[in-house]
Amino acid sequence: MPKLVEGLRLLSINAGLVSARAGDYGRSVRVLTNFATESVTRLQQALPRMLMLKRDTYEISGGIMRAINDIDKIEAAGTLILRGQGGQSAALTAMGRAWRVRIRAIGDAANGLRRTNDQFAAMVKLAREVMLQTELIAANIAIEATDAGPWEVELTTIADTIRAQMEDLRRMVDEAGRNLRNATETIVALASLGSRGQ
Repeated sequence: MPKLVEGLRLLSINAGLVSARAGDYGRSVRVLTNFATESVTRLQQALPRMLMLKRDTYEISGGIMRAINDIDKIEAAGTLILRGQGGQSAALTAMGRAWRVRIRAIGDAANGLRRTNDQFAAMVKLAREVMLQTELIAANIAIEATDAGPWEVELTTIADTIRAQMEDLRRMVDEAGRNLRNATETIVALASLGSRGQ
């Protein structure tokens, strides 16, 4: 995503330069370029937040993996105690408490993941809005290019390049939407597991 946003930023600057060189032919394109720059800026400002959410998600997921690993060990030890003899009751009680603590940790982590997932959903919504606005801007630049005389080819090329970039962004947004839906299902399952530790 950062590479795509930087590419769009440079493209918007190039569109502004071409429209300035085109003089009267590029007047409308200059206005459209300003809108494109504003859209890209919105997306660029969201990138640090996206990276922070990604980091938070990895940290929470790491905690879940550690809790699951601990649960496996506790259950394996409990099985060995049940097969053994003597002192089973106290050991099993202690292991049961440890097991519930780890299960509750998974439930708490699920709540953290739900919060980051909701914030990611807001970022995806923003990216989709920017994508739709920028597609409209590209379409309008292509229309204006038809009246741009000797600058038609350059402006059409810019419009086509913006549209191609928007196709890349559309693929990213669609994939992110699918991943968020899958994450929601996982979060629900984790929260259900965590409720067993109450």
